[in-house]
Amino acid sequence: MDITISSRNVVLSDSLVSATKRKVNRLGRFDRAALRADVHFSHEPTRSTADCEVCEVVLAGADHRLHSRAAAGDGFTAVDRAVAKLQQQLDRVKARSTLR
Repeated sequence: MDITISSRNVVLSDSLVSATKRKVNRLGRFDRAALRADVHFSHEPTRSTADCEVCEVVLAGADHRLHSRAAAGDGFTAVDRAVAKLQQQLDRVKARSTLR
């Protein structure tokens, strides 16, 4: 799977990049048809500092395209939440395809 990581208004540490690659690669176990994953980090000024770091993940497969967006206080938690959302979406796609 080809993983692209980008950021806007955020400096990404090496540990965040490696953790992101590891977690997104884990999604490949659930979807063998996943070809590409685009991960985008950004910092949004909000009143609450608990939701200022945003992570968006787009997973493109052969026959589907899944998108998730999660906000948290730090990048690691945002990635965890976004990957959990994508895993739920992949479970639904897999259940739908086995019913047909």
